[in-house]
Amino acid sequence: MLRLAPILVLLLAVPYNVMAEEKLDDAAMTEMHKRLAEAYNRGDADTMADAFAENAIRVTPTGIAQGRDAIRRSFQDAVKMGLHDYSVQGLTSRSEGTFVFDAGTWQAKLGDRPFHGYYTSILTREGGQLKIMEETVNVAAP
Repeated sequence: MLRLAPILVLLLAVPYNVMAEEKLDDAAMTEMHKRLAEAYNRGDADTMADAFAENAIRVTPTGIAQGRDAIRRSFQDAVKMGLHDYSVQGLTSRSEGTFVFDAGTWQAKLGDRPFHGYYTSILTREGGQLKIMEETVNVAAP
């Protein structure tokens, strides 16, 4: 029975650590969404791009951007279009090993016209921070 004690302790500790990690990820995701929205609304493409891993891929209705520099340029193009009042709401996220899967909604305006859509993203931990590895964004049908 004594040999089973360390294994039992390990089995009991795993769910606690996973739950603690998920709570941390929820807080980190909320903070990331907030930082991205604030950066978008002030036209700060550098800060938006810095949320992505160096070799990230971003798929949007206007095309595919590969790498942080291309993603930065795609954000600069979006800002030039005049999109404003951007906000994002994460609806679900979960951790799987070193990855975090996130999905939610976004909304913005072009002039007075509102737009909204959905996104999914896969994130990884890089240097203690969550970084987006892959993101797909769409525009919902009117």
